[in-house]
Amino acid sequence: MSSNNNTSITLAILQLQTAFRYLSFILGFILLIGGVLGNILNIIAFIKVGNYKNNACSLDMFVRAFIDLYALLAGLATRILATGFQIDFTLMNRIWCKTRVGFLDINSQSTYTLICLQAIGAFMCSSPSVVLRQKSTIQIARYLIVGTLCFWFIHEIPYFIF
Repeated sequence: MSSNNNTSITLAILQLQTAFRYLSFILGFILLIGGVLGNILNIIAFIKVGNYKNNACSLDMFVRAFIDLYALLAGLATRILATGFQIDFTLMNRIWCKTRVGFLDINSQSTYTLICLQAIGAFMCSSPSVVLRQKSTIQIARYLIVGTLCFWFIHEIPYFIF
């Protein structure tokens, strides 16, 4: 009786795993299509309007759209290929296996940092204080973006080495 009970529990677990694998594949695919489309539309809108050249907040959002697009294509798309089609690049390519986590961490941490910088920039641009508004420049935003990317890249060096 115990053997039959263990078999039915194992079968139920396998069915749940299969159901969740298909669900994550379908939802991941929807998220991938929506995210890629949204980020590409953001990039096109910023390029057409061109205000990212003069506005620090717009520059933060513009750069973040590229970073998010890369995160979707490198992170989510490879997971969809692995779970839905059994094409796992981490098994095929040793370099990708070692660097994938580091690059995705750089992307996620940079995205969060750029959201914070965007909020600070929006506060400074809309401040009633003239001194604060004058400190929000595109040049400082460029330095902060490059500094953010460099900081998180340096932070992730142990992933690339070990």
